[in-house]
Amino acid sequence: MQLKTTYITLFILASLFPVCIKAQQTSPAQTGSSQLEDKIEEVSGSADADYDYSEFMDDLIQYLNHPVNINKASERELAQLQLNELQIVNLRAYIDRFGELSNLYELNLIEGFDSVLVANLSPYITFTMTQPGARLNLKNLTSYGKNQLITRYQQTLEEQKGYSAIDDSSLNANPNARYLGGPQKLYARYSYSFYNKLRFGVTMEKDAGEPFLPKSDTLKKGFDFYSFHLYYAGNGFFKQLALGDFHLQFGQGLTMCSSLAFGKSPSGIASRRIPQQIKPSTGTNENLFMRGIAATITPLRYTDITFYYSSNNADASLNDADSLNAEETLIRSLQETGYHRTPGELAAKKAINIESYGANIQTRIKMLRFGATATHTTLSKPLQLPPSLYSKFDFSGNQLSNLGIDYAVILKGLTFYGEAAASDNGGLAFITGATANPDPRLALSLVYRNYAKDYQNFYSNAFGEASRNANEKGLYAGWMVQLARRISFSGYADFFRFPWLKFRVDAPSNGKEYLTQLTWTPNRKTEIQFRYRYKQKQINVSENAGYTNYPENETRQNYRINLVFKANPWITLKSRAESVVWQMPGQNRKYGYLIYQDLNITAPEKPWTISTRYALFDTDTYDQRLYAYESDVLYAFSIPSYYYRGSRFYLLGKYSVGRTADLWVRYAITTYANKNVIGSGLDEINGNRKSEIKIQLRIRF
Repeated sequence: MQLKTTYITLFILASLFPVCIKAQQTSPAQTGSSQLEDKIEEVSGSADADYDYSEFMDDLIQYLNHPVNINKASERELAQLQLNELQIVNLRAYIDRFGELSNLYELNLIEGFDSVLVANLSPYITFTMTQPGARLNLKNLTSYGKNQLITRYQQTLEEQKGYSAIDDSSLNANPNARYLGGPQKLYARYSYSFYNKLRFGVTMEKDAGEPFLPKSDTLKKGFDFYSFHLYYAGNGFFKQLALGDFHLQFGQGLTMCSSLAFGKSPSGIASRRIPQQIKPSTGTNENLFMRGIAATITPLRYTDITFYYSSNNADASLNDADSLNAEETLIRSLQETGYHRTPGELAAKKAINIESYGANIQTRIKMLRFGATATHTTLSKPLQLPPSLYSKFDFSGNQLSNLGIDYAVILKGLTFYGEAAASDNGGLAFITGATANPDPRLALSLVYRNYAKDYQNFYSNAFGEASRNANEKGLYAGWMVQLARRISFSGYADFFRFPWLKFRVDAPSNGKEYLTQLTWTPNRKTEIQFRYRYKQKQINVSENAGYTNYPENETRQNYRINLVFKANPWITLKSRAESVVWQMPGQNRKYGYLIYQDLNITAPEKPWTISTRYALFDTDTYDQRLYAYESDVLYAFSIPSYYYRGSRFYLLGKYSVGRTADLWVRYAITTYANKNVIGSGLDEINGNRKSEIKIQLRIRF
């Protein structure tokens, strides 16, 4: 495949934009949570793992049911609405100068807000404090509380190797040669919410391959994973209370952040974390949460104190004691996949207990915010990773303590923030940053981080390039400029270095990343986006035939054009063309491209909606894979990676019966033109097609 083909494709799509724009009408475009979609794409692409991102949507869904007063919203609430730093600063400055907003039209007067953004915000915000039945009592809980029950079924339709027939002798010889359960993935969730004050619910899930109603009495019946949460938020002495499963996040997440978090963003300036302290865990990430109790109290007007205790069984691979080696059982590795499909995976299920407790104090003195966090974690068995040079400074043992302090100084148009943390082995980590708004049309961001190679923490998830906050130094600069009323230009530059070895990197290494994005909203129904991304990291040369494996520069360049166009009140079109250029020294350049067309039909006052996509992709190898967010059923996410050559199609339909019931049906199929076998191991499919069906029912009462 030649790069020329990719550029011709991009040119054709770009040439169609003026044709689309000529058919303008006056109805507002509603592009959905595009900023959230971009962030999830970034997380998925960097993690390259199958995570549940539903908790990212939970806050938006809460505000959809109980809109937040935009005049009184906290900085945390505005960030959860996906507003960036520039928009938050300009909104507050407008309210301070002209008084509280009274309607949506006033938002259009604020720099950084346009008709598209305002239309997207409208379902989640209100301008009045009137909330009927908002007082917490039994009558209001039953009259104004909202209940919902969700059940979901999904399955890959082609037979995978793990479900195919096998003779008993082969299975006895290798019990892990087949999955114990069927190919169905099952999900159920009940939740109750009373405004944004009280929430509780239960989440249950069985992954494909896990047993649900096994014939063997030795296997557990029912769902593989159960989660319960109870969460209260108030304005008095008890500010927050969580029972069951929850998440914690203090400061910049360097000492404590137990959940997934966003990192670099195409907006360029979304680098500062706004602490959420306690948050209910409602997703299905089976090892990324706390289980126990957490509470935030406000003993003084500007001071919050949070206590927590968690005792959670977690998956781990164990090295059993034997006569030749150990006196005790050791943990070889902690598992995060949540899969329990084979006897081997079941042996790791909840194999250890992780006990954690600690406290955080946050105080505010005028424009200064200061916090301190202390945590202690105990493993029921000692952790001892297999010996390797790159993991020389990783944690070993069964007890770990962490201390951290964080700060934020918020001045007019300027914010300084940071966090310093230490582990009890002497490892240190530090992050500091600043955001500036010298003009209502300009926002700047600067972040420096220095995470020592021996800093150890089980719950650290601060801003950075690597998946762990250790062995990294970096400097990040981001910007966002409102060039005109409907034109914005954003981007960032990030330079990072890893002073010690890493997995598949057998020497100290470095890298850099640049991203620029131009967004043009020519009218209320059209958005055009141009993006360029350059990333260079060092990695071992896989084909090196010498005695020493040394890292070389791996370079990726991405070019993207994205169009969102609302043809009429019923139909929204989304188009994207993206190409990638990949190179390593001593190898030929390799290329890839992805092009797709979305059609979303939302009939006004009709009970149904339809979303569909047709995509074509072609990459030379897996290294040129591309990611694209897809529409999915509520609380489910699909961000597939496109690689090799083929096409992908999906169709999603939703039908609502009044305000009581919603039914989603989704079908997706990927067809490869140059592969006769898809996947590997027990997920292998003998053929060139992989399809999936997903059915979900929601009942509200």
